[in-house]
Order: sequence, then structure tokens, then C-alpha cells
Amino acid sequence: MNGVGAAAAGDAGVHRALAAPARRALLAELTSAAEPLEAQQLAEALGLHPTTIRHHLTALVQAGLVAVSRQPATGRGRPKLRYTAAPAHEQLDAYRELVEVLALGYGRLGAVQAGRAWGAELPPDQDDAPLAERVRAAAERWGFRPEPGPDGGWLLRECPFLRTAERHPEVICAVHQGLLDALAGGQDIVRLHPFSAPGVCAITIAPDAQLPASQRSGPNTS
Repeated sequence: MNGVGAAAAGDAGVHRALAAPARRALLAELTSAAEPLEAQQLAEALGLHPTTIRHHLTALVQAGLVAVSRQPATGRGRPKLRYTAAPAHEQLDAYRELVEVLALGYGRLGAVQAGRAWGAELPPDQDDAPLAERVRAAAERWGFRPEPGPDGGWLLRECPFLRTAERHPEVICAVHQGLLDALAGGQDIVRLHPFSAPGVCAITIAPDAQLPASQRSGPNTS
């Protein structure tokens, strides 16, 4: 298998591994765990049969999202297997591969809608904070490391999906615009400007975004 074929196979493996809700729940459980867990512990935590858990764990291990180690046996019987979430950078590489695959199937409109739907599912954060601060906190949480920009906006000098965004800006950046739309309550008052300068994206916020809706001049269409 050549390099392109191997990469495609790896992408497909990650896609399949994360397609099942039970596997996403498993990965979340392992990520939050303070120590490695056995299949039986995970089965009890998620309310699934141990055999089902082991099947899903095998898929996650093969996709590089979960690491497995053998615990030395203390008596008769087989050594127990214990599972941990893969290091964050390895998980991020896997998610980047998944994003690369998904980007091939989305147009811009569908990507914006997907971002809005995703944003609507995220737990509320700092509801009582000014919009600009909520945008900053969200961008930080998403891995963009925002810096203060002109007119109360933010500059993004890092992007966890830069490689894919450069190849598919109409999709990746549109998803992020949808997330911002959701953060702004569906109003067109927070705009993402991809690659507004070399190596930099910008977020602008309408000047009257903090005012009550009745006092706003209208959506920002810039």
C-alpha cells in the first residue's frame, strides 16, 4: 500500500471508530479517568456488557485513540488489560484525520449549519459575561489561543486544524463560523475572517453587539 493509500486507510479507521456513540462515550470516560481502567469497570460505568465494551475498545485501540497495557497477574489466570486514553496530541492527530475525511463531503452551507448545530449542543459557558469575553473563552477552549485585535475583536494565530483549513477553508472555516453564530444566539454579529493576514485569522464583533436587541442597528454583514 502506498503512502496515500495508507493515510486513507488510517482516516477511515478513525472515522469508523468514532462513528459509534458508545465509542465516543468510552473515549470520554477514559479521558476523564484518573487512572487506567479495565473493561469491567468501563462496562459498569456505561451500563454495557463487558463483551460489547471489549469490542469497542479494540476498535479504539486500532484507531490510535486508546492505549492498552497488561497488568501483571497476581495469581492464576490471564494478566488483566487496562486501558487509557491516548495522549492528547495523538488524539488530536486522529481527530484531524477525521476532519480531513469529513471535509470532503461538506459544502460551505452544510458546514455552517453543522457548526451551528454543534454549537447548540455545547454546554453554556459564562452566560452572564460580555459577548466578546465569551467569544474569547470559546476560542481558547477550541484551541485557537486568541489575542486582542482591533475594535474589540480577536486575532487567531493558531488553529488546531490549520492543515485541513488551508486545503478546505470553505468547510473548516465555515464550521467555525457556525459555532460563532450559535455563540451569538443565531445573530449575524460575530464574523470569522479566515487568513485575514499571513498566518492569522480574525474575529470581529459588531460594535453594538452588547446592546439589547431592540437597540441594535441590525446584523453585521461585513
